Amino acid sequence: MKISKVYWLASAALLTSAMGAQAADLPFRKAAPVEYVRVCDAFGAGFFYVPGTDTCIRISGQMRAEETFRPGAPTNNPNAYSYSLAGNVYKRDLTSFRARGYLNADSRTQTAYGTLRAFVSFRITNDSTASGTTGGGKAVGLGTPAPSTGAFQGNSPVVGSAPTLDKGFIQFAGFTAGRAQSFFDFDAQSVELLTNSVANSNQPTELFAYTATFGQGFSATIAAEDRNERNTGDSGFQQNGGLVNGVLTATTQQPNATRAGYLAYSGETIPDFVGNLRYDGSWGSAQLSGAYHQVSSLPVTLAARTVAGPAGTVIQPGDADGFAVLGGVKVLLPMISKGDSFTVQGTYERGAMDYANANNYFNGLSNIYSNNTSVGVPVNDAFVRPDGTIALSTAYGAYGNFRHYWIPEVSSSIYGAYLKIENPKSAQRLGAGADNARIFQVGFNTIWTPVKDFQIGAEVLYSNMQLTGLTTLLDNPATTVSPRNPDDYRVRASVRRAF
Repeated sequence: MKISKVYWLASAALLTSAMGAQAADLPFRKAAPVEYVRVCDAFGAGFFYVPGTDTCIRISGQMRAEETFRPGAPTNNPNAYSYSLAGNVYKRDLTSFRARGYLNADSRTQTAYGTLRAFVSFRITNDSTASGTTGGGKAVGLGTPAPSTGAFQGNSPVVGSAPTLDKGFIQFAGFTAGRAQSFFDFDAQSVELLTNSVANSNQPTELFAYTATFGQGFSATIAAEDRNERNTGDSGFQQNGGLVNGVLTATTQQPNATRAGYLAYSGETIPDFVGNLRYDGSWGSAQLSGAYHQVSSLPVTLAARTVAGPAGTVIQPGDADGFAVLGGVKVLLPMISKGDSFTVQGTYERGAMDYANANNYFNGLSNIYSNNTSVGVPVNDAFVRPDGTIALSTAYGAYGNFRHYWIPEVSSSIYGAYLKIENPKSAQRLGAGADNARIFQVGFNTIWTPVKDFQIGAEVLYSNMQLTGLTTLLDNPATTVSPRNPDDYRVRASVRRAF
């Protein structure tokens, strides 16, 4: 037995030695070192290096939950924003709900030409859905997305709540290309929850721009921006079937011997050209902006004989040159309280209404609810005169706000705006929608920040619009006239969490 044990032990030792010798002859690959995510402090808080690159990236976003209340909204009025999917009249909702989320990615790389930046922001919104035939509920088919109407602001129903590219641009060596905030804008309604103030421009848009930095806080930008993002006043033609083979044919919308007609834009041939001169310093900032906006019309059909021809004549109006200018100043007031500021700006437009009342994106003031009636705010860029020429609208206004921090966690803002809109007399004969108007607004909000990047706020906005033009159609004196001096109140509660 002892001899057997010795034999087996010797055999195991020899086998182990042989295996070890063979293993030593095999190639050996060292495990790749683990590359941990590193903080990038070159561009501020929240950035980190993309592993294996010298690019820094920051992922951020925001979630918003809001409820809005508008007393005075029309209820049983068939002509005032009835959203029954069956076309029936129903009691109008006085409250509206919104859930909105943003998801942002910001990547930056240092180069010999400066910072190379790519930024993208997606926005997803779901508003109160369209009411059913009895005044409530989601009257949609099985598996069909509920329409996200934005009806509380007076918008037409929009099917679904698909993600929207809020912003997406590349910046390099002073150039900006993509979808970014218009370089015309200054304050861009920074203190508001409702973003319904007038005398303001707040428009992300597609653009190509170059910014020159001069030092000492001064810079200047020139940009070519998408004109169609700024067109206002012509959407009703496409929705109401006023176009036949590209020509406007509804007689109530066409120029005749006594009045102008609404202008419907033709295709964009020249972009909006925008420029600004800006200063940013320790005391605040200031900016002068200007924009050129081409106004061009589709062919129109005369509704009655004019100097341009007999009734039924198709004419092609020539183009017109619209423009807008802005001047603004923001002053920081740390001597009152840290974070305090005061902002004031003035705006003038001619044939470029969106620069003075930002309707196309953040839904500036487009309608006022008063005494069970919805009154439209005149927002047309231009009209076609009886002789076939284009007549431009004009508007000028002022806007200001003051933000104060009572304590670091609680702030309040008060803001006000005034806008005067003037339309040609021949256009005013179309009715109240083409009147002259004077709009006055005042708003107030308070925001509590119990923890960092989490806000609970409430806001009230009062608007008054005085219509000052002609009150009836000359060719239809029996036309119903909208209230001449309507008031509008909006109250909103908002909860926002940024990350």
